[in-house]
Amino acid sequence: MKKIKRELKIIEQDNGAMIFDKSRGIYFQVNHVGRLLINGLGEGKNRNELVAELEQTFGLESAHAEKDVNEFFLMLREVGLA
Repeated sequence: MKKIKRELKIIEQDNGAMIFDKSRGIYFQVNHVGRLLINGLGEGKNRNELVAELEQTFGLESAHAEKDVNEFFLMLREVGLA
């Protein structure tokens, strides 16, 4: 399978971030949790590291943090970024 290079621009906002996919001309908005997760992915963090970061940053229980990360990855798949 050929890997598609995505050119993303992330504009951080007080309540989250706008993410522009320049290669397809689309954009979407994420909340502050999504901003933390997209930045973590940009830093090369894996799923487990993202879950741990949500637990630490927001004081979430592991199951809740895992659910949030799973939903975020599902959203990325729906918009064609994962």
